[in-house]
Amino acid sequence: MIETNKAKLNRRLAFRIYQRANLFYHKIDRNLSIQNSPDREPVALITRASQRQTEIGGISDDPSFEAMLPASESLENDTLNVNISAGGIAFTCKEKLQAGDYLQARILLLSNMTKITTCCKVVFCKSSNPYENDRYPYLIGARFVNLAAADQDLLNSYLEKCRKQQFVLNGLLLLAIIAFLAMPDQAWDLTLALGHYLLEGTLHLLHVLFEYLEFALDHVVEHLFHTGLHQTQVIVFYILLAFASAGLYWLWRIVPPACRRFFQTLCGYYSRKRASLLYSWGEQTLGAKIGILLLGIVLTVCYGYFGI
Repeated sequence: MIETNKAKLNRRLAFRIYQRANLFYHKIDRNLSIQNSPDREPVALITRASQRQTEIGGISDDPSFEAMLPASESLENDTLNVNISAGGIAFTCKEKLQAGDYLQARILLLSNMTKITTCCKVVFCKSSNPYENDRYPYLIGARFVNLAAADQDLLNSYLEKCRKQQFVLNGLLLLAIIAFLAMPDQAWDLTLALGHYLLEGTLHLLHVLFEYLEFALDHVVEHLFHTGLHQTQVIVFYILLAFASAGLYWLWRIVPPACRRFFQTLCGYYSRKRASLLYSWGEQTLGAKIGILLLGIVLTVCYGYFGI
């Protein structure tokens, strides 16, 4: 359970979105006051010095002024896989954090370039999903502690937009499943016919493109080198062979990594859904579990008897 805006929410029941995001964070030392942190003083000194320089005629290349500039320091840690809700965020990272740590985070949602800067409190730190693409070893869960009202509204509107999109996609998927279960033979025949049509159309298009390319190369080679018919055909054959070899090499470089990424995405999705279902099943009472099992058995028997 987490507490957001003085109301307790179950973080497992909150609507969350899974996506890749630019998230930067650094730990906040609880022994130091945030308001009196050392990096605030140089900024104030710079502001006062800037005002003095403006009064006397603008900022110049004064070594004394440049000496007051804060030194550069990298305190940010990049993360890739993020799921975010209205009350908190979970992300994978390389650093092992402890429950109770405070973080200053900047989140950039890549889908609509929304940026949120806030502080978070770490709720849990555990081993990450082994099928995540970035392979970071730790999964961090944190709740927002000082999210401004404007940022909360921005985040809520973004999540509501994602919720509507997901509702539409889930509705279409549910309709497709219902149609397939209601008419399995017709749905299977339609799928095969559509796949055959797409394959036939693709092969025909590739054949037409090949014929046009060969025709164009025949004219170009004959015009440039003034060759006869046999010599032109030989030259064009080796040119097409070189093109085919380059295309196969390109496919060899592109297709296997794409298949691996797709497989990893499916494994990650399956792992997340499996964890959510196991959690939901564990939260049910014994009577509810028995009812769910009986309902599933009855639906399966009815579908097998009446639908097939």
